Amino acid sequence: MTEVETVARSQGVALARGLADRYVTFAGGLEPWALGSMAHDLHSGKRLELESLNGTVVRLGRAAGVPAPLNFAIYAALKPFVDGPPAAPRPGG
Repeated sequence: MTEVETVARSQGVALARGLADRYVTFAGGLEPWALGSMAHDLHSGKRLELESLNGTVVRLGRAAGVPAPLNFAIYAALKPFVDGPPAAPRPGG
């Protein structure tokens, strides 16, 4: 969230101070089993909003010279699953 806030500010988006901290505090109060929408989509084999979410943070951050290593790691890890789960290997294939 801090990376998102920093990238947004680099793009001229006016955000309340401490917004990322408030969201982290909110998330810390959720049940331990709570999942984000992309996790639900991943588990359900649905297309992920990866390009719109983490991909945008990474692209805008690069363009502005603002590092976003955690968003890049999430993006890179989930990229193979953006269109749903990979096809199962075929026997004897």
